[in-house]
Amino acid sequence: MKNKILVIAITALFIPVAQATTYGTDVNNTALPATGGMAGASIARTVEGAAAVFGNPANLTQYREGTTFSFGATFLDPEIEVKHDGSTVGSAWSGYSNADKYLIPTIAVTQGLGGIGFDNLVLGIGLSATGAGSDFRDISGSLGPNGEVIVFMANVGAGYKLTDNLSVGLMATIGNGYAQASLNGDSSSAHNFGLRATLGATYDIGATSIGGYYRSPLKITYENYISNGYSAVGVPIPTAPGKSGFWSDAWQQPQEFAVGVANNSLMGGNLQLNADIIYKDYSGASFYKDFFRDQTVFALGGQLTTGKAQWRLGYSYARDPIKRNLNPGLIGIGNNTTIGLPGATGQISVTGAVVEYFQATNAAAIWEHSITAGVGYQLLPMLRVDGHFGFAPSEKDNIGPANKVEASNWQAGLGFTWAFK
Repeated sequence: MKNKILVIAITALFIPVAQATTYGTDVNNTALPATGGMAGASIARTVEGAAAVFGNPANLTQYREGTTFSFGATFLDPEIEVKHDGSTVGSAWSGYSNADKYLIPTIAVTQGLGGIGFDNLVLGIGLSATGAGSDFRDISGSLGPNGEVIVFMANVGAGYKLTDNLSVGLMATIGNGYAQASLNGDSSSAHNFGLRATLGATYDIGATSIGGYYRSPLKITYENYISNGYSAVGVPIPTAPGKSGFWSDAWQQPQEFAVGVANNSLMGGNLQLNADIIYKDYSGASFYKDFFRDQTVFALGGQLTTGKAQWRLGYSYARDPIKRNLNPGLIGIGNNTTIGLPGATGQISVTGAVVEYFQATNAAAIWEHSITAGVGYQLLPMLRVDGHFGFAPSEKDNIGPANKVEASNWQAGLGFTWAFK
């Protein structure tokens, strides 16, 4: 019984980190109104200012003339089914998560400074959010875990055109994170903030652009968010640095290395093609490294302009980040090897089987293929509307010997961009 309660407690804590997207813990421009229709492909060249604010900041130099203002949101609807056979921990159960609808807002502004004598300098600011959760409270035998993590992000930075061909950019991000979890009425929550930076460059060779960026980790420390159970079993609380009667961990969204290429030489310059590769270093990311492996993402996107309309298609492949072949013995998560049971009734160890159970209930991360489409239309000389739709077909996987998962997702986004010269 204790094993069953522990597993659900762990699940309640950590399910939220990656259910919004195949891209681990960051959405990487896949939820922007226009760029979402191109599967997020935008590292070497963009189709909207927000993609430079939240992606490669060197692309801000595409918007040197005047001001652009973007406002939009994307609706996500993942479907997650988990089947646990009860052979390793707890009892058998199966069901769907009820945490299946999320809205990701986006606001972005670019401002060229040519009017005050800085022709090659462009500023960019933006606000967005990412997050997800799980909810198995109405599933018999699951002990009702639910949890959620949301990170609100504010970006500010600049792009500078060094030569006719070379641009560079730097973007700073502050992330304000909120995490909460509950189990059979026992709940906890925590919040904090962290900082990261993105340094990028682009180089134009005729109709072809190449680009790349480095993004530093985003570390947010959540303190005292669940008991480790020492007080419940009458054992003195460890006195080592960072130890207390509760879990306190730095959750670190990983550093990223990204490269991309874009070309608009076809169809009289009306067809833009993009290809991106992003590498996410989960093995070096505190906390996440205990259950995620390094991830590589490939994205392809295209935009065809016909008169006032833009037509977009995209495809992405993101290797699922679930870490495999875990040690079945005591492995822990973060700085923690024990967890308190609900009602202060005791504590139990965090084993490989427990972590596999968590990974299974975090099943949205298993889908690897996404297909997208979108359209934009110039309503007025200064106003454009963009929309996109994306679909990740259902995929199945076994995580550990006792867990089967199946997941799919669809998303739809809409936004408006105003351009002032």
